[in-house]
Amino acid sequence: MKILILDDETGRAQSWKNRIETYGDFQVVVPETQEVSRIIADLHTKRLESRKEGYNPSNVLDGFDLVLVDYDLLGLDAVAGGSAWSTGAEVAYAGRLMCDVGPIVVVNQFGTNSFDLTMTRTSSSYADLDVGSEQIAEPSLWSVNGAKGFRPWHWPDLTTEKSRFAQMHQFVLENLDKSITQVLGFEVSDVESPRFIGHEILGYLGIESTEPVTFRQLLTQRRDIRVFNVLEKDLPLLSNMDDRTLARVSSVVVSHWLEKIVMPNQEVVADLPHISPVLPWVLADYSVEDNWNALCSLNDHSVVPDSLKPYKFEPSFMFSRPVFWAEEVKVGLEGQGDFDIHELPSLKFCEDVSLFIPTANAKNFPSDLLSFDKERWVHGDLKCGNTSVNYEPQSYLLM
Repeated sequence: MKILILDDETGRAQSWKNRIETYGDFQVVVPETQEVSRIIADLHTKRLESRKEGYNPSNVLDGFDLVLVDYDLLGLDAVAGGSAWSTGAEVAYAGRLMCDVGPIVVVNQFGTNSFDLTMTRTSSSYADLDVGSEQIAEPSLWSVNGAKGFRPWHWPDLTTEKSRFAQMHQFVLENLDKSITQVLGFEVSDVESPRFIGHEILGYLGIESTEPVTFRQLLTQRRDIRVFNVLEKDLPLLSNMDDRTLARVSSVVVSHWLEKIVMPNQEVVADLPHISPVLPWVLADYSVEDNWNALCSLNDHSVVPDSLKPYKFEPSFMFSRPVFWAEEVKVGLEGQGDFDIHELPSLKFCEDVSLFIPTANAKNFPSDLLSFDKERWVHGDLKCGNTSVNYEPQSYLLM
């Protein structure tokens, strides 16, 4: 796996490289600051040209499976004479529009070592993932198997995201002129349908009515997309894209919506650790704590109970983990299993460690999700890197 780090502090980036490369088959490239400035300048130059002429993509990120970019790149200003400075968020935005590139991770946009108790803070970020500088080189980010301590559930498996993105790109290309909601299986008009998705959630894609919006129209028509706001001046750029490029960008925008808005609410769709406590009898033996933690897998679909498989969301690669039609599961499986509440261990799924832990050791918080049930749980009081994790806002743990 080939990784590029764009930072104005080469020494710090080199230290990340040295640690990350010990975790697996990773080849990490750390350019000098002059080269970082050149890469960023090329992204912006090609983007400006593409607004006026035919789409002219940049190749500066070619060959990389993953890009890590620091949010604060102010140190490049002195190197480049002020011509190439931008934030990491702007680099992520330009890179997504101008390059055929996999996941882009932005470092320190929301703090060096934080956990967002609102669970909504990064919803409009151009990054595919936001982490802190204390977290970026920790082994828990680079391994989903056997990770100990702090590992937020929303973190994907970075080692498989490149291939997942490629599958999304191809799927959207094949369905470019079809309705997004219809292709993905959502119902937008029948409120009684178990697949009904509310207009407030649709609004994050700039879809305000039941009128079908295609993957192509999502970008080529002016829309208030709150998960990936395309600037008005870049609309001509989008119009100049060929179908393959347009599908690539559209697939990532829709993925942001699914991963950052739809799934966290755990209502119309839900993942294993959130849906199983509602129907514990789907486990072969729900009395054993290890069986619950076996469900906390991002990419091992073998852990899916047989009873849930008919309700699995397809295509599965649109999410970074196994996901199911939540209401269909509840209607189809409710009351169908033998259940003894006295054998059920007192556990809570904790969003900061991606595990079930005893209720007595867990802390609840309200979150700001659009869900009917906003309550979530964390272990709390954890360290990541050399410092304690900041659970923000702290007041949420006092409610």
